[in-house]
Amino acid sequence: MLDYTPPSDDLKFVLNDVLDVAQYSTLPSFESIDADLVASTIEAFGDFAARELAPLNAEGDRVGAALKPDGVESAPGFADAYRTYVAGGWPALVADPEHGGDGMPAFLQSVLEEILAGSNMAFAMAPLTAPGAYRVLNHSASAAIKNTYLAPIASGRWGTAMSLTEAQGGSALALLRTRAEPNDDGSYRITGTKIFNSWGDHDMAENIVHLVLARLPEAPAGTKGISLFVVPKYLPGENGDLGERNAFSVGSLEKKMGLHASPTCVTNFDGATGYLVGTEHKGMAAMFIIMNSMRLATGSCAIGIADAAYHNALAYARERVAARSLTGTKYPDLPGDPIIVQPDVRRMLMTQKALVEGGRALCYWVAVRLSLSETHPDLDERRDHDATVSLLTPVVKAFLSDKGFESADLALQCFGGHGYVQDNGAEQYLRDIRMLRIGEGTSGIQAMDFIGRKTLADNARTLNQYLDTVRQDVTALPSELVDIAHAVTHALDTVTQITKSELAQWKQDPETMGAIALDYLHMVGYVALGHMWAKMAATNSSDVERVRNKQRTARYYCAHLLPEIETLAHRVRAGGATTMAIPDGEF
Repeated sequence: MLDYTPPSDDLKFVLNDVLDVAQYSTLPSFESIDADLVASTIEAFGDFAARELAPLNAEGDRVGAALKPDGVESAPGFADAYRTYVAGGWPALVADPEHGGDGMPAFLQSVLEEILAGSNMAFAMAPLTAPGAYRVLNHSASAAIKNTYLAPIASGRWGTAMSLTEAQGGSALALLRTRAEPNDDGSYRITGTKIFNSWGDHDMAENIVHLVLARLPEAPAGTKGISLFVVPKYLPGENGDLGERNAFSVGSLEKKMGLHASPTCVTNFDGATGYLVGTEHKGMAAMFIIMNSMRLATGSCAIGIADAAYHNALAYARERVAARSLTGTKYPDLPGDPIIVQPDVRRMLMTQKALVEGGRALCYWVAVRLSLSETHPDLDERRDHDATVSLLTPVVKAFLSDKGFESADLALQCFGGHGYVQDNGAEQYLRDIRMLRIGEGTSGIQAMDFIGRKTLADNARTLNQYLDTVRQDVTALPSELVDIAHAVTHALDTVTQITKSELAQWKQDPETMGAIALDYLHMVGYVALGHMWAKMAATNSSDVERVRNKQRTARYYCAHLLPEIETLAHRVRAGGATTMAIPDGEF
């Protein structure tokens, strides 16, 4: 049976002690931020999620969402839970006050995303697109669209959905066929079919606002001919009231490996009324705002699920009695020792702990920089933070979803045979988290973005600046942490050297670049987590025992996980020759 306890103490430790977010309280949107506000937000939302969402998780997985004649019916209890979520004001947390929001910095949204995913990932998928949709409309839409859509999206009264993917193209959005034909009144008729549309229809919000990619007549081929449109399920009236239903329908729900309570729709737009967002043929640039928001959210969600899986595995390992310890009886009053005394079980638990807690710190380190990139009054500071966020977004998405899945798999393994059956819930975590390695672009796509657009494009200037930041923090570690400093510095040197030696080759040989891209991204991911473990180990906190625990886990990470960089480096240096040399027919 799934059990969820929000990781409130560790969240507060990361944000208040490690990152000290209150230090930015003089900056715009951070004015209200102090340790008490951060703690109260974490406690209040954690209580909501544990009370309202976690109890729906297992039943939602068993029952799922259903397609009815009038549209999608959400899983039992989901609509009431969503209304409670909206009534609590949570969707408006980071929206601008002019649209009814609280104006909080973006990093607090990451708190919501992690806790939502840990308590009920299927539910989390419903509001997950809203912050990005709000951001893209606020950035790119006309005043009329902003006036109509931003306030109800910010409040959560209107849900949002990303309508991008089509069957013939998948992630190759250049192949999309959805058409947009202009009407005389300035609107457009949108015609086409989209797939993989998460929460593309449901009964929880009164309206659903689709962001749809489509082509105008005589648009250029490829991604340069794609425009972005707002297409609501119900057309708004003059006063913001809902009017007639748009020409939109759900053809079917995808039958999936997991996330059964999250309806993934095949959606049909049959001459639906839509409105252009931004400039014609510039839809991809606008859509990347929401896609990057979702990619960062994916990292937070992966940590949320992996954390829940870890703590369930930990509880089981403390309770499950089996063979005696290898060094003799540890619990003589029991017929056997709990499996937590077994070295291999401890290895699995420590690996999960190192990945989850290190990944959590990375998510918030990046999220704080996202907040600063949006609000810092110094333009140069904003640019630097934006460059760092842009660089690390594919790392957060790919590395943390890959390692989150690995962690959830280890959690299931801790349960043994009891993990493979449904009774304990471990298998649901594994099924649900698996999607995160695919959605918003697979890990391989993120790796190509990281190495191509983020590293080669500026000759690794931004990457080297980030690595210099890591080096400065590690160099400042106190003498009692010299072993951690040495391990992370060695990993830094490996990444720095391999980047310097291979960069020119990658530019000349795109197939080699593609063959090693994910290994290279994972190398940087391991360094990024090493950076976080170094910072946590050196944190000056009144919670002395927690810091000692972090130091022990940091040493485990440096000894057992960080050395993976050496294997990855060997593969990166090997290049793509052996990968690409095999003729297609010989596979």
